[in-house]
Amino acid sequence: LAGSMLALGTRERSRQAFDDALDALKAKVSIGGSSAQASASGETIRANLAATLALVAEALKTPAFDAAEFDKLKRAQLAALEASRTDPEAIAGRAFNRRLKPWPAGDVRETPAVEEQARRLEAATLDRVKAFHGGFYGGSDAELSIVGDFDPAEARATVERLFGDWKSPSAYARVPDPYRETAAASERFETPDKANAVYVGGRSLALNDRSPDYAAMLVADRIFGSATESRLFAVVRQKLGLSYGVGTWLDEGRIDENSTLGFYAIFAPENLDKVRVAIADELKRALGEGFTAEEVANAKRALLEERKSARAQDGVLASALVSQAWLKRTWAESAELDRAIDAVGVESANAAFRKYVKPDALVDVYAGHFAKAR
Repeated sequence: LAGSMLALGTRERSRQAFDDALDALKAKVSIGGSSAQASASGETIRANLAATLALVAEALKTPAFDAAEFDKLKRAQLAALEASRTDPEAIAGRAFNRRLKPWPAGDVRETPAVEEQARRLEAATLDRVKAFHGGFYGGSDAELSIVGDFDPAEARATVERLFGDWKSPSAYARVPDPYRETAAASERFETPDKANAVYVGGRSLALNDRSPDYAAMLVADRIFGSATESRLFAVVRQKLGLSYGVGTWLDEGRIDENSTLGFYAIFAPENLDKVRVAIADELKRALGEGFTAEEVANAKRALLEERKSARAQDGVLASALVSQAWLKRTWAESAELDRAIDAVGVESANAAFRKYVKPDALVDVYAGHFAKAR
């Protein structure tokens, strides 16, 4: 809750006054935080950079913690949580996360059950939120990047003035996310009167974005499911017409050798069995027959073009620079990954897919009104 209140007014300005100040500066800013980090991002024009940074500092360092705004925020989050009880996508996603990362209650990495999350929200007090902010927020271990039309010397002086003496009251410690073998499981949840059903599945992979297999796995994942030209989309969505949306995602670890390969599909509940069979058949075909040289070449070209295009966007550059500072990396690592992608061949793409994708070691979660469809 502390992070969610950062943009809801400061000691100097009400929520409306803060928003009005941003509008006057032609600035768009997003500020928030979680139990392990806080962040701010945004954009403005050259002339208003210093004033925009001052507003961000004001929100991060001296939030109002207004009682009325706190009560409103709690009610909104509780209402959203209540709505998620019957939402197939929210139900499947939460169950999948709890299966894949079963951290104990109270751990910051835990995905709590809806009932437990609601209980914690109900028990939250404004005094505890203030205490959390006072005990953890500070700039001692912060990273900041600015991209665009600005004066570097002036910006550096502004940042030093605003954040230089903002010391963190507690020492920073990274929260580790170690790999653990996925325990195969299948769950089905009934969501009465919902038109669409949702499938979320996948497993943890023992690799990160610096692993030797990473580039090959990126290529394989794109061929199989992470793009609109992928096999899953072409067969399940376009050819068979069984799904409104279907695909995969690869959420790679940056430090810990722990990534997530995920599958998803949105479909009519009466197509449950057909969707399951179609995805399983495509998975079996990919593991058995493998990918073709043409598929690998197309996937490599698309990945490299997307990466090049992304580096031309100011927002992506700013985010990348912050990430690099935290990870103690440079653009040399990005160039190295480009070369690794370009070097992926048919054998390495197929080998990576077969190494990490295990159909008998997946978590599969389905949520929908399946009883009505039978």
